[in-house]
Amino acid sequence: MPAPTNRFKIALNEKRPQIGCWIGLADAYAAEISATAGFDWLLVDGEHAPNDLRSILEQVRVIESSDSIPLARLPIGETWMIKQYLDAGIQSLLIPMVESKNQAAELVRAVRYPPKGARGVGSSLARASRFAAIPDYLTTADDQICLIAQVENRAGMAELDGILETDLDGVFIGPADLAADMGHIGQADHPEVKTAVLEAIKRIVASGKAAGILTTDPEMQRECLDLGATFIATDIDVTQFATAMRTSAKQALSLLPDQKATGQMASTNGGRYLQQLCKHWSHKADAEFDDTHGRIGFADGKTLEMSAAEDHLAIVATTGPRGDLDRWKQVIEQHLLRFAFREDCVLHWDQNTS
Repeated sequence: MPAPTNRFKIALNEKRPQIGCWIGLADAYAAEISATAGFDWLLVDGEHAPNDLRSILEQVRVIESSDSIPLARLPIGETWMIKQYLDAGIQSLLIPMVESKNQAAELVRAVRYPPKGARGVGSSLARASRFAAIPDYLTTADDQICLIAQVENRAGMAELDGILETDLDGVFIGPADLAADMGHIGQADHPEVKTAVLEAIKRIVASGKAAGILTTDPEMQRECLDLGATFIATDIDVTQFATAMRTSAKQALSLLPDQKATGQMASTNGGRYLQQLCKHWSHKADAEFDDTHGRIGFADGKTLEMSAAEDHLAIVATTGPRGDLDRWKQVIEQHLLRFAFREDCVLHWDQNTS
């Protein structure tokens, strides 16, 4: 009986596009939920998620029982670590930060048994062989291992052609780290980064290897598929969960009234005060104003509305239902004092603050 068939590797060899999702919640129960979604593959992340081999194996097990195919990203491409992941029965590995042909060649050796490679022979102890229940595991395992190198900086991009000459199954381009290395940290969608990524996808496809990427940008996903990319992750469970929870909380809290305070400050310079405040906060908030009226709105729900008369400035300060209204009032007072036009200015708040 041979080693289990690697459906992911077969799909890549047949050039059938595979759509996947990144799994970073580091919990088997959450992974099981993701495994019901219908993705072709799910990658359990050991590099940036709080995982170790045991927690990754727990997640791989529940994914294996679904129609999705489990992959795992190692924290680093060390031979001893690769051996442990393979012995745990994880057949498809993504290795981060591959920068040279020699490094890629060593990774290929690490996933193969001697004499072709350097993988340690301990299959009788391993889940991979069903604990020695697969008699032909040692002679058939190599053909079912899928090894993907992650190229994610300028050094790796410069060596891409050499990396593609090795016996890898595919190369995955990491836009986020590449953007940082190119001087555009946090801007994976920067035109220079996008151009570099798409050029790399073309070179990978032209070499006959499988090309992959993680991007949540639908336009970029489409472009990569059109260029022949074979495996694309379109989302991340962590961001999906975080976005859904924040949206849910925002909707729930919207059922409650905002907190509001009104006040007045005696001054013949009310128009100047409101203009100064609007200009000061315009770089971090939405600000609209003219000579006598101004409104400032912050992304966290705080607002400030001002109306200037000949002898006073009227103010309405608002926060969301759970905002710190007292602190917001203090901030407004401090900024008014900062802009005091050679006069004593005291902001008197009404007592019916809600």
